[in-house]
Amino acid sequence: MHTYKYLLTTLFIFYASLTHATSESALKLTSRDAVTLALQKNQSLMAARSAIEQAGAYSQYAGRLDNPELKLGYASDRTFNDEGERAYSIGFEQRFPITNRLKLLKNVSAIEVKLAGAELRDQERLLIRDVESAAELISSLNQRLSLLDGMIGLQADFADFLETRIQNGEASTLDLNQARVSLFSVKQEIQSLTKQRDVALGSLRSLLGLEPDTELEILTEQTRLLRLPEMATLDGEILLSHPEYQLKATLGEIARSQTALAKANRWADIAVEVFFEEERSVDEPDGLGRDRFFGIGVSIPLPLHDQNRGEIRASRYRELQIQHELNAVTLRLKNEAETLKRNTAATYRQASKYQEDAVSLVEQNLKEIKNAYAAGQVDLGEVFRVQEQHLTIQSTQLELWHELKQLLIEWRAVTARNLTTSANGDLSNETL
Repeated sequence: MHTYKYLLTTLFIFYASLTHATSESALKLTSRDAVTLALQKNQSLMAARSAIEQAGAYSQYAGRLDNPELKLGYASDRTFNDEGERAYSIGFEQRFPITNRLKLLKNVSAIEVKLAGAELRDQERLLIRDVESAAELISSLNQRLSLLDGMIGLQADFADFLETRIQNGEASTLDLNQARVSLFSVKQEIQSLTKQRDVALGSLRSLLGLEPDTELEILTEQTRLLRLPEMATLDGEILLSHPEYQLKATLGEIARSQTALAKANRWADIAVEVFFEEERSVDEPDGLGRDRFFGIGVSIPLPLHDQNRGEIRASRYRELQIQHELNAVTLRLKNEAETLKRNTAATYRQASKYQEDAVSLVEQNLKEIKNAYAAGQVDLGEVFRVQEQHLTIQSTQLELWHELKQLLIEWRAVTARNLTTSANGDLSNETL
């Protein structure tokens, strides 16, 4: 398929690390590596590829004549007159269609191969989406856990600082208890995020075709997006090349071919028989005589009662059904793509604004509070509070960038652009 050349080249790069991975050493993958491995090892995708081979095998032998029939006959008068009369016959019968039924059958079979290919590409599209989404979630959780680890250290230092101030009579136990509550809350959040990461890693292992005991690590990539990609409207050639659209359109082709096949089946096959007979009978007054015959027989069915009208009407309604389904798929894909496009642009503006305002402001505050502390204008407690605020703002910003990247992953999947980037060997966001 379209990804095979890319798979052969990129899989070679990191396949050695996969084959030597043990429970002691984690398999370290980027998002691009994970997609490549999934396209190669995912069991559902391998099943879809087998379906193409099955369809191809059926297509190769479709549209052939039925096997001929060998006809043998023997008759004797032993049960009745017992005069030694008997007859033998041997013949071959072959059925031939009087319509283009065989050609239509071969055409349907060829379209089914095309359908299997469209189903494979659609599964690849959805698989890439799931793998990229899982890898991005794991990467985001790793970064947030790293920030929370820093917050744990900061709050522990702040609690120690408050204990010192309490001993000197400069702070109350209320402040210390509040700090300990905050510390406990952060630890609970770390446990919650760790469980989420374990679930995401388990799902990713299934997508990659890995065993449960395989240690897997997703390498964290740059989080902030420098710019958005050009998000074209899902229309025209882009829509026509979309695998889900092609899948429904191919089903429509099959439905039309089956309608033509139902019309062709109104006329059953004619049967042509070539036979030889030998008969021994009593011929008065000469006694037993022998007669031999060679003949040809033709059987022509007449469509007087069953004209296959039910199947023809059902096939026409099937055509109409597929057309409605194709229209529904078209509208859904267009609306999903447009909604994701608007949400992505809005989230990008929100994240950029947050970066410019909140993050920049808290970084400036942190710089100024450190200078004020160095000048003896504020105590260390104020420095801790601003540092904690800085980590909280960073965590919120990470969530915004994660939401934005997930929207981009969904948009690329809805528009099938992720198939293009995977074929070109660029599975990362072009805006990184």
